[in-house]
Amino acid sequence: EIFTDVKEWNWFYDYVKYVYKNDLMSGNAYEGKFNPNTAVTRAQVITTLYRLAGSPKVTDYTACKVFSDVEKDKYYTDAVCWAYNKGITTGNPNSGKFNTTASITRQQLATFFFRYAEYAGCETDQREDISSMLNADKVMDYALDAMEWAVATDMISGSEVKDSAGNIVYYLNPMGTATRAQ
Repeated sequence: EIFTDVKEWNWFYDYVKYVYKNDLMSGNAYEGKFNPNTAVTRAQVITTLYRLAGSPKVTDYTACKVFSDVEKDKYYTDAVCWAYNKGITTGNPNSGKFNTTASITRQQLATFFFRYAEYAGCETDQREDISSMLNADKVMDYALDAMEWAVATDMISGSEVKDSAGNIVYYLNPMGTATRAQ
């Protein structure tokens, strides 16, 4: 009813409804769209987690000094600073940036969720052996525990494909990007 690009039969309908009703994510009100198939940015994901945490007051803006691309008074400023202060993000230590407008990869998404779950006091001991999934060897060291946890908790699943012998295998795609619906 709110977004013209979200229909009741879409697999993501209930999820979009939930994040919208709970003020975790919004769409483009001017266009009346949620843009579910558009890549989600790192700043958007951190802002969603910040809102999920209740948008706590931020007084430490160290992240604005650490990350050259985190500016004051942007929609994501408090969220990135909060996430940095809580250890949910470390940004890119090689570049000194948070990469606010970069599309988030699946392994980055899993890592943010995993660290947020730890921050929130949720159970994070579950692990799934992902070694049999196609391109699981591409998961970077920093994200391995998070990806194993995300697969174990069904937060992330691989895409079902057939191998050369016709067997069903799962393609993890850790470097692939996530959409707003995902």
